[in-house]
Amino acid sequence: MNSYQVSSEIPITQISVDDEFWSERMKINSESAIFHQWEKLEESGTIDNFRIVSREIDKFREGYFYVDSDAHKWAEAAATILQSQENKKLHAILTKYLDLLISAQKQDGYIFTYNQIHFPKERWINHQIEHELYILGHLIEASIIAYKITKSESYLKLGTKAADLLVKEFCNTSPEFTPGHPEIEIALIKLYRFTKEEKYLALAKRFVNVRGKFLFFGYQILKENLSHHKRTEEANMQKETYYGTSVTNESLMSEWPQFGSKRQLLRFYLSAFTGRYLQQNKPIRRQKKPIGHCVRWGYLVTAATMIYQETGDKKLLRSLQKAWNNMVQKKMYVTGGIGSLPLSEGFGRDYELNNKFAYNETCAAISTVFWNWEMLLSTGDAKYSELLEWQLYNAVLVGMSSDGKSYFYRNPLDVEKTFERKDWYKTACCPSNISRTLANLAKYIYSFDEKNLWIHQFIGSKTQIPLNENKESVLEIGMESELPWGNKIKINLACKEKSDFYVNIRIPSWTSDPEIIVNGRKLENIILDTESVNTASGLSTFDSYYVCLKEKWKERNVIEVNFPMEVKILKSHRKVRSNKNKVALSRGPLVYCFEDKDNLDIDFKNENIDLKVSPVLFEDEGMKKLKLTTDRNREMVARPYYSWGNKGKSSMKVWIQELES
Repeated sequence: MNSYQVSSEIPITQISVDDEFWSERMKINSESAIFHQWEKLEESGTIDNFRIVSREIDKFREGYFYVDSDAHKWAEAAATILQSQENKKLHAILTKYLDLLISAQKQDGYIFTYNQIHFPKERWINHQIEHELYILGHLIEASIIAYKITKSESYLKLGTKAADLLVKEFCNTSPEFTPGHPEIEIALIKLYRFTKEEKYLALAKRFVNVRGKFLFFGYQILKENLSHHKRTEEANMQKETYYGTSVTNESLMSEWPQFGSKRQLLRFYLSAFTGRYLQQNKPIRRQKKPIGHCVRWGYLVTAATMIYQETGDKKLLRSLQKAWNNMVQKKMYVTGGIGSLPLSEGFGRDYELNNKFAYNETCAAISTVFWNWEMLLSTGDAKYSELLEWQLYNAVLVGMSSDGKSYFYRNPLDVEKTFERKDWYKTACCPSNISRTLANLAKYIYSFDEKNLWIHQFIGSKTQIPLNENKESVLEIGMESELPWGNKIKINLACKEKSDFYVNIRIPSWTSDPEIIVNGRKLENIILDTESVNTASGLSTFDSYYVCLKEKWKERNVIEVNFPMEVKILKSHRKVRSNKNKVALSRGPLVYCFEDKDNLDIDFKNENIDLKVSPVLFEDEGMKKLKLTTDRNREMVARPYYSWGNKGKSSMKVWIQELES
């Protein structure tokens, strides 16, 4: 455990998940989604780009300048899956891809197909726009996990050679060489923790610490845009020459959601020019509110939190805590999604949370899951674990279809038959990001220190942890969970008699009157006074807390937990204008929505929910749905938000009109 962590995560190789809800989704991820993604990476030409560099084939490069990263994230997801289960087919594909990377990588560690194919004499161009360092970060992360499952030094060298090159090139550079899209910082810290090489941590700290110290950022971003445009035209000319025909100059912005007025476009340009879009407007310790592009923000603050764990920089931690609080209180949707500005894929103003135009990229939620986990390890505060749970069930899981073969990039909360899942995107960052998150699910369940076991997520699983440094005493943990449909959890603990340790169990904000029974004895007075905060979304994230159990533990112990679940009526902050006189529904950790395929005769615009009538819970399609009564005395069905959009185009709403009393 690092000096400034409250607890340490348990390696997923030490945890086996056997859960009624999550096991099926992890199976879809490992048996369907991961192979579908590989097929699409092949079809799109992303894998062929490496074959071109290796001179295995004679073709022309396909995809945007950053598509290498989609393949590297896939490799990390595949390797993570293989850490927990044997799969010869997946292992063969992964090692074939890694061998291809070895042949494509330059001797000094450089690998970026966009430059290697189009501009072989150029490197480190347009740091704020082109994603060289971001891509190398994903390569490094994949190489670490690949080494863990294969023990092949050649696969680890993929990452260390790239990292050594970055140390050589950037250890003493100015702020203009910080990456526009953070990620390399996370990768370098992980590589430092794996290899104990201080130089990797030093470079990660430098990238974070000098960020936002530009004197003339507007000039820099203008210069890079002109350069990037010129390079794009040159690449298109090369393509025309290769194919002997004209090529449409496809703008990256063509895939971005085009919502809003000229005023919104002006806001985007101002955000980019001032550095806010790229979190380059001020140093990280002065960033007290989340700003700019949401995924970039999530990766930056995740890295910053990991740096706090290594340094104990209290000023850094305080700024991160303030930014997190502001995000949850004023800039987050009820699903846990973030980003209200589709054009910039970024945060809007406080309480600017339009449901129809919501950005809420799946990757943005995932980046916040990463941040929550590091903040939880740093502080032990239950609110981070609470939001992590909420986002996993709602903002992340919705991004992948029930069969693992189609995806949502954005996740709005109000749709009118204009929106559907796609089996792939030209910007395909989300599919493999979901897969690596699901593959890592086990790590979010528990953490520990020498005297404490922390139970963060209630997911059926088994693990073992040592109770002292000499590993003489081992605690065996087995958890059974009915979540998210049922309210009972059973935790079995086996240890040597008279073992001295604490068990910390999270009490979620979504329950009331929780019950804990330890070895047949019901605990009294476990409800604590918690921080009451009025959030934009109506969530009660700040009300979560841990109950600390100190018992005379036997060799065999049973902890029974009961979290009563009621349907909650959520109302957002009065300043969220789009939700005036509207309500949303949740039960347990799930947000519910109304999809027209469940409500064929209901006009969402003219039908109001009668809240005086208690909703009825029923089982359908392997999940719990809700039946409610409208003001016209008709039944209306609500389904878990994560499950919508699995039957083609449809209309859907999360917030629906409340019947005025």
